[in-house]
Amino acid sequence: MVSTLKTKTARLSVMSNTLLIVMKLVVGLVTNSVSILSEAIHSALDLVAAIIAFFAVRVSGNPADERHPYGHGKTENVSGVIEAVLIFIASAWIIYEAVGKLIHPEEPSVLGLGVLVMAISAVVNTFVSRRLYKVAHITDSVALEADALHLKTDVITSAGVAIGLALLWITGWHILDPIIALGVAMLIIYESWMLLKKA
Repeated sequence: MVSTLKTKTARLSVMSNTLLIVMKLVVGLVTNSVSILSEAIHSALDLVAAIIAFFAVRVSGNPADERHPYGHGKTENVSGVIEAVLIFIASAWIIYEAVGKLIHPEEPSVLGLGVLVMAISAVVNTFVSRRLYKVAHITDSVALEADALHLKTDVITSAGVAIGLALLWITGWHILDPIIALGVAMLIIYESWMLLKKA
C-alpha cells in the first residue's frame, strides 16, 4: 500500500513536469527570453529528478534479499545524490547562457505570454509539491521529499521570473532578463548543495 502510494505520487510529478517543460520551452523560444529558457532547463532537471525518484521509490519498496540483507531503502539516498549533481550541471549552463545575454543583449518579445506561463507553472507546482511533501512524510520517503524540494524551488523561481518579466514589460529594461536567469541559477546551486548534504 505504501509503495503504491509513493509510486502514484512520483508518477504525478513526472506527468506535471513534462507538461510544464513543453510549455516553458515553446514560450521561451517564442519570446527569446533566457530567463524562461532557464526555467525550462530547471523544469527539465525536475523531470529527470522525478523519474529518478519514481524508480527509486519502486526499488526501495522491494523486500530484503541475499544481496541486500537490509533492504533497498538506500536507493533513495543514491537517487538524491544523482539529482543534486544534475541540478548543479544545469545551473552552470544557465549561468553560461545568462552571461552571454549580458554581453550581447537581445530583446525578449511577447512578454505577456511569458508572465502567464510562469504564473501557471508556479500554481501547478505548488499543488504537486504539497502532495509530494504530504506523501513523503507519511511514507518517510527521501526521494519524494527531494522531488518536493525541487518543485518548491521551482515555484519560487517561476514566480520570480513572472515578476521579473512583468517588470521588464513595464520598464523596458532588457538587462533584467539575464539577471533574473542568474538569480535562478544561484538558487538552483543552493538547492543542489542542500540536497547533496541531506542525501
